[in-house]
Amino acid sequence: MYSAILLMAGKGERMKKDINKVLLPLGEKKIYEYPLKVLLETVDEVICVISEADKSLMRKFPKKVKVTFGGATRQESVMNGLKLVTNEYVLIHDAARPFITTRLIDDIKMSLNGNTNVLVGLKCKDSMKLIENSSIKNLDRDMVIRAATPQCGKTQYLLEAYKMSLEDNIQFTDDLSVLNYYYPSLETEVIFASDDLFKITTETDYLLAELIWRNYD
Repeated sequence: MYSAILLMAGKGERMKKDINKVLLPLGEKKIYEYPLKVLLETVDEVICVISEADKSLMRKFPKKVKVTFGGATRQESVMNGLKLVTNEYVLIHDAARPFITTRLIDDIKMSLNGNTNVLVGLKCKDSMKLIENSSIKNLDRDMVIRAATPQCGKTQYLLEAYKMSLEDNIQFTDDLSVLNYYYPSLETEVIFASDDLFKITTETDYLLAELIWRNYD
């Protein structure tokens, strides 16, 4: 009933490393192996979207995993993964967020239904301001979230929305933005996750991930 797409084809240029950041070590494993393990335990199939150049650097995938290559953009990569999904619902997750939990995925499953999407968010702790036309507006941080992954919905809707976004050449930065644009009548439920679900993007993030791993159960 549930599939997952694990996005791991990015270059991670902001990490200033010679290899894709999801291939960096985190304890005894590589970064991508942590979310992959959780997804394999909680969904029926996992589609890993990888870079062709990285294939030789990855450990052999289990039989439950399908593999496809990424495109020039995140949207193209997601689309390549969606083409292989065989279940009604799909969770789309960034491999650079290693600290996903089985409990979070259970919460997502409980919230999904035919007309509901699920957005995993992180709460904002800082004061939030909007800069617009050289003016600064204060925002209520309780009304703003940081969008994370997994982002989840019905495969049929996601596939059609991504097809239309590529045909229209409209760029989006996350999955529910695509879905909400083309299917505005669908409801979206927000589930809040721990701050541990941050995305490893910079060297500082990587150092933080190593610190968390040392204390992770």
